[in-house]
Amino acid sequence: MGPRKNNLNFQMRIRDEIAIMIPAGTWHNIINTGSMPLKLYSIYAPPQASKGHSSKN
Repeated sequence: MGPRKNNLNFQMRIRDEIAIMIPAGTWHNIINTGSMPLKLYSIYAPPQASKGHSSKN
């Protein structure tokens, strides 16, 4: 997370039951450096995607 695409200065090790809030308009990237699969849930307010939309990356 950071103020510019080329200045992502926030790093955090996460574990089960951790949430990261990303303010609107903030550049961000998530990299899984662990050996376990990452589960990512994106919640938008107000809604950005149409009802039933699903993304698989």
